[in-house]
Amino acid sequence: MAPFEFDFDFEHWRGLAEADPRAFFAAREEVLARFMAAAPKRLSGELHALQALIDHSRAEAGSPVNSSRLLLGMMAEHLAALSGHMTQLHRQSTILTARLPPVVGE
Repeated sequence: MAPFEFDFDFEHWRGLAEADPRAFFAAREEVLARFMAAAPKRLSGELHALQALIDHSRAEAGSPVNSSRLLLGMMAEHLAALSGHMTQLHRQSTILTARLPPVVGE
């Protein structure tokens, strides 16, 4: 598994999308395939499922603006869930720390 290296140049991608949308999407697919190939094999199914969900959502959104809103909403939901998990872990850590005996010499 080779590491994924990608130096994103917004102007290059913007220009490609404007000049040749077909080449843009082919290059996009190639970069996504390289990224997923570089990821640990245990994540392969999840990454492909996530990309399929993103692609489907983009197609259903009807416009780039709606697509951006939809994808940002999906990210916000996942971040909220992660925040909830972090809060729960912090509470559990506090409870466990309170149960530890004091360290001698402090």
